[in-house]
Amino acid sequence: MTDSNSLDVEVPERVDNPLWHLVDRYARPHSPRFLVAALGTLLAQIPGRVPALVVGVALDAILLADTPYTLPLVPNGWIPTGAEAQVAFTAGLLAAAYLVDGGLSWVAGRVGGTARLRTLHDVRVDTFDALVSHDLSFFDRRQTGDVMSVLNNDVSNLNGFGNNAVQGLRFVTQIVVAFAFMATLHLRLAALLIVLPVALAVLGRWYTARVEPIYDDVRESVGRINSRLEDSIDGIATVKSFAREDREREAVASASREYRDRNWSVIRLRLLFNYASWSVASYSFIGLFALGAYVALNGAPPVLGQGLTAGTLLTFLLYSKSFYGPIRQLMLDVLDSYENAKASSKRIVGVLEGERPDADAGPDLDVSEGRIEYDSVDFAYEESDEQILTDVSFRADPGDLVGIVGPTGAGKSTITKLLFRFYDPDEGAIRIDDTDISAVSRRSLREHLGYVSQDPFLFYGTVKQNIAYGAREGDHREPSDRVSGGAANSETRPEGASRSERAATSGSREAERSEASENEWGVHGAKRPASRETDGREDSAVAEIDEEALAAAGIDQSDIERAARLAGAHDFVTDLEDGYDTQVGERGESLSGGQRQRIAIARALLREPEILVLDEATSHVDNETERQIQESIDAVAGERTTLAIAHRLSTVRNADRILVVDDGEVVERGTHEELVARDGLYADLWRVQVGDIDAVSDDFLARAAGRDPDEADTADRPSERIDGVSR
Repeated sequence: MTDSNSLDVEVPERVDNPLWHLVDRYARPHSPRFLVAALGTLLAQIPGRVPALVVGVALDAILLADTPYTLPLVPNGWIPTGAEAQVAFTAGLLAAAYLVDGGLSWVAGRVGGTARLRTLHDVRVDTFDALVSHDLSFFDRRQTGDVMSVLNNDVSNLNGFGNNAVQGLRFVTQIVVAFAFMATLHLRLAALLIVLPVALAVLGRWYTARVEPIYDDVRESVGRINSRLEDSIDGIATVKSFAREDREREAVASASREYRDRNWSVIRLRLLFNYASWSVASYSFIGLFALGAYVALNGAPPVLGQGLTAGTLLTFLLYSKSFYGPIRQLMLDVLDSYENAKASSKRIVGVLEGERPDADAGPDLDVSEGRIEYDSVDFAYEESDEQILTDVSFRADPGDLVGIVGPTGAGKSTITKLLFRFYDPDEGAIRIDDTDISAVSRRSLREHLGYVSQDPFLFYGTVKQNIAYGAREGDHREPSDRVSGGAANSETRPEGASRSERAATSGSREAERSEASENEWGVHGAKRPASRETDGREDSAVAEIDEEALAAAGIDQSDIERAARLAGAHDFVTDLEDGYDTQVGERGESLSGGQRQRIAIARALLREPEILVLDEATSHVDNETERQIQESIDAVAGERTTLAIAHRLSTVRNADRILVVDDGEVVERGTHEELVARDGLYADLWRVQVGDIDAVSDDFLARAAGRDPDEADTADRPSERIDGVSR
């Protein structure tokens, strides 16, 4: 396993500030709610500052009896004259102020919280949509954990900034309202406090300039940790089988140390900034108290004008705390979360605004027959000098089963990836029913294709939900158009019968001949018990596939069962504890490899694709399961054009045409019998699979051993190197 690379996405030059770009794009639609929240937060600060004013006035008027009981904006006729009545009046004012403050704060929090969560939801969904719309080359160069960190950690950082932004708004209003109240008490003394925010602003500028690049590194290190954990957990069976727990622990520890060290750099800066801002605010408060006490005791100097009473000084000091504290928190928490969110927004905007193909660009593909044509196709992967495919040309007529075989790394799977437009060819063209697929939308193209990989992915959910995942959206089919369990239609596909005849006559013989050469794969078709426990998970990709969703797609239980029967899956599914409602577990781990493969075939067949692609669909199954899948392939192939990549040649023995791919080129083509008679590469591959090693050509053996074919005559044949055993 290797450490992950950076996500490596760039912010477009037209985006000056990625965080404000996201705010403008996603918060603007919810601006009415944000305005209501801002207004509620602003208004809540007014009753929130009333208690300090009322307590100061009451202290002077009731306890010290120095001044009359008067309040700004309150008519004197409303204020009682007796001391006890004034105490009750004061308590009533305090209760009313707290009640209004709490009510306005609740409204602001409720409306603002809803707007913030909706904004983050839009960001996360659009970011996911942007990620999955990238072509496969984007994911080839990046690890899953690093990509996931954008959707999880980076979007969560925006949530943290959203929370702190609300706090920041509250801080700003507290500062403004507190200063306004202080100015009403003593304007010149309040004016002296303007020095404090200026000093803290200078400190804040110094802090942000140093912490921003560190936060960029922190976000990258989070992606590395996620990638490291993703690799280790996904490959836990391999880790344990090679007893490499200690090595993985050290790799995770190394990634964690990198994150710790970079985060510690942020913490050190925060501590320094926190201490500096605390010192400025604290000594400013001490100076204010000393100056105010001097004025209260000795009278005000000319520069300050009016004097101060003890109650006024107390109120002023309380307001100064509401002035100093929010400024510090604004500079510390809000600035810190801003820089963190800005680092995350660079990655999010890089994904959102980066160049990516439009799956809906181009007209929809109309498939009437399912004819496939590759015309002089060349292809090499991006950032690679190695040519993968060279001048690949072939034709698959409607209803044909075309097998694609060849050595490992010959380019077989790449041929089908180009058909799905996971990549586009460098030269040449691929046509379906005489339409160049590069001219149609990717989405409509893939709606006509079915795909079964050599390592099929099953979602966490039930067997039924995983099969139903293949249903086309909005596909309302008549019963006669749904998946049928019969063999090929002889009127539509006359040659299907001949293929079925070949399958019937050769199936039992093939099972016998391949048993010895295939048994090293082990028996993978044995059914394992499936747990009925679901651990409460309802968040998988198939969790929303319920009866209503199936009805909307024109699919019912009978369609799912027909597809399962055609894929040879119905019998083992009904034997499971809960049948089609059995939970398959994470990635289908509660099922065997052969069972997962057949469910994947059923999923592909349910969508009734005009073209079916099988990428080594029997690579992980035992001989009996292979025979069942082969029968299924032969049965369905006549109803649709099928491309079958095969490592086991027996899977495509009955194909209408077999293409032999070697080093990115189609070197042979024909039926099984024609290719064996030709005595070329296919014939050698066939002899190896049926165990007839002595009949294999010297050139093939030399190539398999990594030697120059000219040296083949001087080397012992495999049977000659086995002591005491002759073949």
